[in-house]
Amino acid sequence: MSRIVPSAWDDPDVRDALRDTLEDRGHEVYDAGGGTEPLAWLRSHPPPALIFLDWNIASMNAPQFMDEFLKEGAFASVPVVLITADMHAKQKVRSGPYLGFISKPVDLDALFKFVGSVIGC
Repeated sequence: MSRIVPSAWDDPDVRDALRDTLEDRGHEVYDAGGGTEPLAWLRSHPPPALIFLDWNIASMNAPQFMDEFLKEGAFASVPVVLITADMHAKQKVRSGPYLGFISKPVDLDALFKFVGSVIGC
């Protein structure tokens, strides 16, 4: 089982649906709200296999999250995939060390493609 963190989603209903979908596929999922909650969890647990990060999250956007996230050496190899509804997603993903992006509304095929490319299932 692979641990995936759909971190800091701005919509709890979407977070719940994606968590359920990934758990149904056999993954251990931790879902976090906005702000520093995902960072606190990450600092007290082994690094996950993959993080899905919403660009716009309460009190801390994706670049701010990544600034804090990358201060932790143990996280350097954890792939982060952006989730955004912004039409400038290609530019956003180039602005930081992101594996790629998924546009909203979330296409489950794209979601599973990233999971498969990282985790191999």
